[in-house]
Amino acid sequence: MNTDQIGDLLQETLTLIFMMSAPVLFTGLAVGFLISIFQAATQINEVTLVFIPKMFATGLVLWLAGSWIFQELTNFFAHIEQILPTLAHGGGL
Repeated sequence: MNTDQIGDLLQETLTLIFMMSAPVLFTGLAVGFLISIFQAATQINEVTLVFIPKMFATGLVLWLAGSWIFQELTNFFAHIEQILPTLAHGGGL
């Protein structure tokens, strides 16, 4: 296994991690931003007001995107299982 193969596998892994986490993270960011605007407009400065909508939105996104995330993870592990013998013997991706 050479450094190019390790770099390609690392890049593929990091891309998959970003793709799987992006819906949840961006949803939390958007909900937090909207709640912040609401708090600024109404001058309600309650710190705990953000947590319940963020938890609900995150749970909803995980429920909606969970099967897609699991499918992507399954495909990635199948790909790793497929290329593992060639990587162990010095073959290419």
